[in-house]
Amino acid sequence: MDGTLGDDIEDRDELIRHVHSELVALRGQVGRLTVQKFGEFSALRRVCGGGDLLDAFLMFEREMTRYKTTAGRDEAAAAISITAPADTVLDRLEHAVGALPQDGRLRDQRTARRWSDAGLITIAHDLVYMAEVQGRLGTELLSIDIQGDLEMGLTLTIDQMTSTGLPERAPLVRLWHYKDDDQPEERALAIDLEDHASTVVDNGVYRMRRHHVQAQLPPYWEARHDDAKILSISIEGRDAPMRTVTIADRSDFPDAVTVECTVYRTIAMIDVVAHPAKT
Repeated sequence: MDGTLGDDIEDRDELIRHVHSELVALRGQVGRLTVQKFGEFSALRRVCGGGDLLDAFLMFEREMTRYKTTAGRDEAAAAISITAPADTVLDRLEHAVGALPQDGRLRDQRTARRWSDAGLITIAHDLVYMAEVQGRLGTELLSIDIQGDLEMGLTLTIDQMTSTGLPERAPLVRLWHYKDDDQPEERALAIDLEDHASTVVDNGVYRMRRHHVQAQLPPYWEARHDDAKILSISIEGRDAPMRTVTIADRSDFPDAVTVECTVYRTIAMIDVVAHPAKT
């Protein structure tokens, strides 16, 4: 199975067909369902988690559980044929036969396969539909430019570029000042950029929104001990589908202050760290 093909599909019907083919292939694999097996299927990763493997796998597991417990017979059979604790598809189909109502008729794995085949078609449509509703089929590029000095503090220029039509919201920004005990202040300042004006450019395919955030360094930073955080800023995505984050640090602080940046999933974190011993 091509590991990237599903990322390039834009036509909805074609994507449904590809998701369905991956569901059939996943059902037919030897061994129990694992994140490693699931990760081989690009279209499933895309519609279930926007390309993020762990998010996609967890979402897929949740949906399979829902199909097994609350959906119709065919969808339940399809979910069991993928997730049952057995190494072969035949054994998993036998699990489906045993788990589903028999209505007084003799059933075997061939019957369960017919049910599963029908259910996989419905599941493929459902997963693509949910991806559209949740905004997982678009892409987002978040570019963060950092400038600042001791006098002006920290200035962030945040450019959010998304596929046009994606139901995105602007990031949520939180700021913390750290006190002498290395703990952030209990109440962080939260800034919902959706509530603030931004510069918007839209070419019909992509939309870019530019936001500016400024934060002053706490006045007591020089009294801190070595290597202590004095300010943290998080830029948190909400509807982020497939997100790419780039950060450029062009700040002009002395050696006594450094800027450290990390990105984890939908959160970009910027920490300002004091090194008073270097002054």
